Amino acid sequence: KKMKVSLLDYGAGNVRSVRNAILAAGYTVDDISSPEEILNSECIIFPGVGSYGSAMTVLKERGYDEALRTYLKDCDRPFLGICLGM
Repeated sequence: KKMKVSLLDYGAGNVRSVRNAILAAGYTVDDISSPEEILNSECIIFPGVGSYGSAMTVLKERGYDEALRTYLKDCDRPFLGICLGM
C-alpha cells in the first residue's frame, strides 16, 4: 500500500504541478488545511517559490509553523520542502 501524501498549500508555489506529479506517481493527495493535519500526516510535500521570509509569515499566520517543527522533530516521516532555502 502506498502512503498518502499531504500537500501543504499556503498560497505560493506551483501546487498544481506538484499535485499532478504526485498523482501520476500513483499516490493519493490530501490538502493540508489545519495544523492538526500536519501533525497527522504520513508524508508532507511543501512546495515554495524561494521566498523564505514571505513563506514564514504565512505559516505563522495560519499556525502551521509550530506544527511543522513538531512534525520534523519526529524524523521518522518523509518531508520534502521545495525551493524554500530550507
